Amino acid sequence: MKKALITGIAGFAGSHLAEYLLSKNFEIFGFYHPGHSTQNVAGIKDNIKLIDCDLLNQSRLRRELRLIRPDYVFHLAAFSSPAASFQNPRQTLENNIFGQLNLLEALAKSKSKAKILVVGSADEYGDIDPKYLPAKEVTPLSPISPYAVSKVAQDMLGLQFFLHHKLQIVRVRPFNHIGPRQSASFVVSAFAAQIAEMESKGGQTIIVGDLSKVREFTDARDMVKAYLLALEKCLPGEVYNIGTGIPVKIADLLEMLLSLARVRITVKVDKSRIPPVDIKMIYCDPSKFQKATSWKPRIPLLKTLSDTIEYERKKLR
Repeated sequence: MKKALITGIAGFAGSHLAEYLLSKNFEIFGFYHPGHSTQNVAGIKDNIKLIDCDLLNQSRLRRELRLIRPDYVFHLAAFSSPAASFQNPRQTLENNIFGQLNLLEALAKSKSKAKILVVGSADEYGDIDPKYLPAKEVTPLSPISPYAVSKVAQDMLGLQFFLHHKLQIVRVRPFNHIGPRQSASFVVSAFAAQIAEMESKGGQTIIVGDLSKVREFTDARDMVKAYLLALEKCLPGEVYNIGTGIPVKIADLLEMLLSLARVRITVKVDKSRIPPVDIKMIYCDPSKFQKATSWKPRIPLLKTLSDTIEYERKKLR
């Protein structure tokens, strides 16, 4: 049985990945931050090995890696909110960059032969010039938030440790992925949480920011399947965009969510929620990854949105 280590196992994507790898008969070890909840993995905690390990604690990290000796490493642990990173830039950079540096140094020191996934972000491309759309892996990087800067650094650290330490690292740049368990600091879960709350009150007004932005959306349960394929089929040292490649306007996304509501809800735009600098439109060319793996997203967007609202309803119940 192959051993998989997931950093950030108790997070949104990490918990979905753990469930998927269990279905593939992996022995699963998961690092979670000592101060964070493990509620997302409560349903599978008896089938995985949870370890409270802060990646900034080098000695603890090295000790745990020596004990586990993983065959696969999925590095998902990170401060993940671009918006929140403006309030905590230092913490975001230290956590995301030095946490990964400690992990890769420990793996290099132990001469690990593990397949390692370094997870970047679509935000690395920044507020992209329309002439570069859809974004390809060779599109210039232009990060506009501390979070995005940290992701560029993680991306490049992955490349450096492949080149200089021969670690078997595959880098990916996932575009927006959504679904149940995502933090309400992200657009779809924020809308879904508000809709669930409005339903409990018989309908009111949902407060929103800029609805003119364009993104693409992949179900997290499809995304984590892509993560495993990346380590099984992609070339170490290479970088791959992962996404649907289908642009969706936020206004249209909200309309889809409101169509699933059980009460009538009106919409009000709050201009104070519109940041002074943001990405207007971004979507990817996923052909490099699809050619390497034959992966394609399977879950329709409406199904993802429905499941997300239902998750928020259950939280209120």
